[in-house]
Amino acid sequence: YQQIPCRLLFDVKLDFTRKTRLVAGGHVTDPPAVITYASVVSRESVRIALTIAALNDLDVMVADISNAYLTAPTTERVWTVLGPEWGADAGKRAVIVRALYGLKSSGAAYRNHLASYLRSLNFTSCLADADVWLRHARQQDGTDYYEYLLVYVDDLLVLSELPQVILDDVNTYFQLKPGSVGAPDLYLGAK
Repeated sequence: YQQIPCRLLFDVKLDFTRKTRLVAGGHVTDPPAVITYASVVSRESVRIALTIAALNDLDVMVADISNAYLTAPTTERVWTVLGPEWGADAGKRAVIVRALYGLKSSGAAYRNHLASYLRSLNFTSCLADADVWLRHARQQDGTDYYEYLLVYVDDLLVLSELPQVILDDVNTYFQLKPGSVGAPDLYLGAK
Protein backbone atom coordinates (compact mmCIF):
# COMPACT_ATOMS: atom_id res chain seq x y z
CA TYR A 1 0.00 0.00 0.00
CA GLN A 2 1.16 3.52 -0.79
CA GLN A 3 0.26 6.57 1.30
CA ILE A 4 -1.46 9.44 -0.52
CA PRO A 5 -2.95 12.74 0.63
CA CYS A 6 -6.75 13.11 0.47
CA ARG A 7 -8.65 16.37 0.79
CA LEU A 8 -12.28 17.35 1.09
CA LEU A 9 -13.04 19.98 -1.55
CA PHE A 10 -15.99 22.31 -1.09
CA ASP A 11 -17.46 24.04 -4.11
CA VAL A 12 -20.42 26.17 -5.15
CA LYS A 13 -21.74 25.24 -8.62
CA LEU A 14 -23.09 27.69 -11.20
CA ASP A 15 -26.66 27.06 -10.00
CA PHE A 16 -25.48 27.94 -6.44
CA THR A 17 -25.81 24.39 -5.12
CA ARG A 18 -23.06 23.31 -2.78
CA LYS A 19 -20.91 20.29 -3.49
CA THR A 20 -18.36 18.39 -1.44
CA ARG A 21 -16.00 15.86 -2.94
CA LEU A 22 -13.30 13.71 -1.36
CA VAL A 23 -10.33 13.87 -3.74
CA ALA A 24 -7.23 11.71 -3.61
CA GLY A 25 -3.82 13.12 -4.45
CA GLY A 26 -3.19 10.60 -7.20
CA HIS A 27 -0.54 12.84 -8.72
CA VAL A 28 1.91 11.55 -6.09
CA THR A 29 1.33 7.86 -6.84
CA ASP A 30 3.26 5.71 -9.26
CA PRO A 31 1.51 5.10 -12.59
CA PRO A 32 -0.78 2.07 -12.18
CA ALA A 33 -0.24 -1.08 -14.19
CA VAL A 34 -3.85 -0.80 -15.39
CA ILE A 35 -5.13 1.54 -18.03
CA THR A 36 -6.06 5.11 -17.01
CA TYR A 37 -9.03 5.36 -19.38
CA ALA A 38 -12.30 7.21 -18.77
CA SER A 39 -15.48 6.77 -20.83
CA VAL A 40 -15.80 9.56 -23.36
CA VAL A 41 -18.14 9.01 -26.30
CA SER A 42 -17.07 10.92 -29.41
CA ARG A 43 -19.07 13.89 -30.68
CA GLU A 44 -19.38 12.13 -34.03
CA SER A 45 -21.01 9.12 -32.34
CA VAL A 46 -23.47 11.42 -30.57
CA ARG A 47 -24.39 13.08 -33.88
CA ILE A 48 -24.83 9.73 -35.61
CA ALA A 49 -26.94 8.40 -32.74
CA LEU A 50 -29.20 11.45 -32.76
CA THR A 51 -29.63 11.05 -36.53
CA ILE A 52 -30.55 7.37 -36.00
CA ALA A 53 -33.07 8.43 -33.35
CA ALA A 54 -34.65 11.00 -35.68
CA LEU A 55 -34.83 8.61 -38.65
CA ASN A 56 -36.32 5.78 -36.56
CA ASP A 57 -38.66 7.87 -34.38
CA LEU A 58 -36.84 6.90 -31.17
CA ASP A 59 -37.16 8.92 -27.97
CA VAL A 60 -34.01 10.42 -26.45
CA MET A 61 -33.36 10.94 -22.75
CA VAL A 62 -30.33 11.91 -20.67
CA ALA A 63 -29.30 11.21 -17.09
CA ASP A 64 -26.34 11.80 -14.81
CA ILE A 65 -25.01 9.16 -12.40
CA SER A 66 -24.45 10.44 -8.85
CA ASN A 67 -20.98 9.99 -7.35
CA ALA A 68 -20.08 7.76 -10.27
CA TYR A 69 -16.49 6.90 -9.35
CA LEU A 70 -17.47 6.00 -5.78
CA THR A 71 -19.62 3.14 -7.10
CA ALA A 72 -16.53 1.28 -8.30
CA PRO A 73 -13.88 -0.51 -6.24
CA THR A 74 -10.38 0.92 -6.62
CA THR A 75 -7.63 -1.06 -8.31
CA GLU A 76 -4.86 0.87 -6.57
CA ARG A 77 -3.59 -0.08 -3.12
CA VAL A 78 -3.49 3.22 -1.27
CA TRP A 79 -4.16 4.67 2.17
CA THR A 80 -4.31 8.10 3.76
CA VAL A 81 -4.22 9.79 7.14
CA LEU A 82 -7.56 11.43 7.96
CA GLY A 83 -7.45 15.20 8.36
CA PRO A 84 -9.16 17.51 10.87
CA GLU A 85 -12.39 17.54 8.83
CA TRP A 86 -12.99 13.96 10.09
CA GLY A 87 -13.48 15.15 13.68
CA ALA A 88 -12.74 12.46 16.27
CA ASP A 89 -11.25 10.22 13.56
CA ALA A 90 -8.59 12.80 12.60
CA GLY A 91 -5.12 11.27 12.51
CA LYS A 92 -6.35 7.74 11.88
CA ARG A 93 -5.23 5.73 8.86
CA ALA A 94 -7.84 4.84 6.25
CA VAL A 95 -7.47 2.34 3.40
CA ILE A 96 -9.05 3.65 0.20
CA VAL A 97 -11.40 0.99 -1.20
CA ARG A 98 -13.42 3.11 -3.66
CA ALA A 99 -12.30 4.76 -6.89
CA LEU A 100 -11.89 8.30 -5.55
CA TYR A 101 -11.61 11.28 -7.87
CA GLY A 102 -7.93 11.99 -8.30
CA LEU A 103 -6.64 8.40 -8.38
CA LYS A 104 -5.03 7.59 -11.72
CA SER A 105 -6.98 4.36 -12.20
CA SER A 106 -10.40 5.64 -11.05
CA GLY A 107 -11.70 6.42 -14.53
CA ALA A 108 -10.88 2.93 -15.78
CA ALA A 109 -12.22 1.28 -12.60
CA TYR A 110 -15.55 3.11 -12.95
CA ARG A 111 -15.74 2.42 -16.69
CA ASN A 112 -15.16 -1.31 -16.11
CA HIS A 113 -17.76 -1.33 -13.31
CA LEU A 114 -20.37 0.38 -15.53
CA ALA A 115 -19.49 -1.84 -18.50
CA SER A 116 -20.04 -4.97 -16.43
CA TYR A 117 -23.49 -3.75 -15.45
CA LEU A 118 -24.43 -2.76 -19.02
CA ARG A 119 -23.41 -6.23 -20.22
CA SER A 120 -25.76 -7.71 -17.59
CA LEU A 121 -28.55 -5.72 -19.29
CA ASN A 122 -27.54 -7.36 -22.62
CA PHE A 123 -25.91 -4.23 -24.04
CA THR A 124 -22.83 -4.69 -26.23
CA SER A 125 -20.08 -2.15 -26.70
CA CYS A 126 -19.80 -0.88 -30.29
CA LEU A 127 -16.60 -1.81 -32.10
CA ALA A 128 -16.26 1.67 -33.63
CA ASP A 129 -16.74 3.56 -30.34
CA ALA A 130 -16.44 1.62 -27.07
CA ASP A 131 -18.65 4.17 -25.29
CA VAL A 132 -21.64 3.49 -27.53
CA TRP A 133 -23.65 0.55 -26.18
CA LEU A 134 -26.40 -1.17 -28.14
CA ARG A 135 -28.85 -4.02 -27.77
CA HIS A 136 -31.48 -5.61 -29.95
CA ALA A 137 -35.07 -4.69 -29.11
CA ARG A 138 -38.53 -4.99 -30.60
CA GLN A 139 -40.94 -2.07 -30.90
CA GLN A 140 -44.55 -2.45 -29.82
CA ASP A 141 -45.57 -2.82 -33.49
CA GLY A 142 -43.16 -5.79 -33.86
CA THR A 143 -40.40 -3.92 -35.71
CA ASP A 144 -36.86 -4.94 -34.75
CA TYR A 145 -34.43 -2.15 -33.90
CA TYR A 146 -31.47 -1.33 -31.66
CA GLU A 147 -31.56 0.64 -28.43
CA TYR A 148 -28.50 2.78 -27.75
CA LEU A 149 -26.87 4.02 -24.58
CA LEU A 150 -23.99 6.50 -24.98
CA VAL A 151 -21.64 7.17 -22.07
CA TYR A 152 -19.62 10.31 -21.41
CA VAL A 153 -17.99 9.56 -18.02
CA ASP A 154 -21.12 9.74 -15.82
CA ASP A 155 -23.54 11.30 -18.35
CA LEU A 156 -25.84 8.92 -20.19
CA LEU A 157 -27.70 9.49 -23.45
CA VAL A 158 -30.37 6.84 -24.15
CA LEU A 159 -32.14 6.28 -27.48
CA SER A 160 -35.05 3.87 -27.44
CA GLU A 161 -38.77 3.54 -27.96
CA LEU A 162 -38.95 3.45 -24.15
CA PRO A 163 -35.77 5.14 -22.79
CA GLN A 164 -37.26 5.62 -19.33
CA VAL A 165 -37.35 1.82 -18.86
CA ILE A 166 -33.60 1.64 -19.51
CA LEU A 167 -32.90 4.53 -17.13
CA ASP A 168 -35.09 2.88 -14.47
CA ASP A 169 -32.96 -0.28 -14.84
CA VAL A 170 -29.74 1.75 -14.51
CA ASN A 171 -31.19 3.58 -11.49
CA THR A 172 -31.64 0.28 -9.64
CA TYR A 173 -27.85 -0.17 -9.55
CA PHE A 174 -26.44 3.35 -10.02
CA GLN A 175 -28.23 6.26 -8.40
CA LEU A 176 -29.20 8.86 -10.98
CA LYS A 177 -29.01 12.50 -9.90
CA PRO A 178 -32.43 13.90 -9.12
CA GLY A 179 -33.50 16.33 -11.81
CA SER A 180 -30.95 15.03 -14.32
CA VAL A 181 -33.32 12.60 -16.06
CA GLY A 182 -35.27 13.93 -19.02
CA ALA A 183 -35.19 15.10 -22.60
CA PRO A 184 -31.87 16.74 -23.50
CA ASP A 185 -31.70 20.47 -24.08
CA LEU A 186 -27.93 20.43 -24.42
CA TYR A 187 -25.55 17.45 -24.64
CA LEU A 188 -21.78 17.82 -24.93
CA GLY A 189 -22.22 21.40 -26.03
CA ALA A 190 -24.71 20.63 -28.83
CA LYS A 191 -28.40 21.52 -28.91
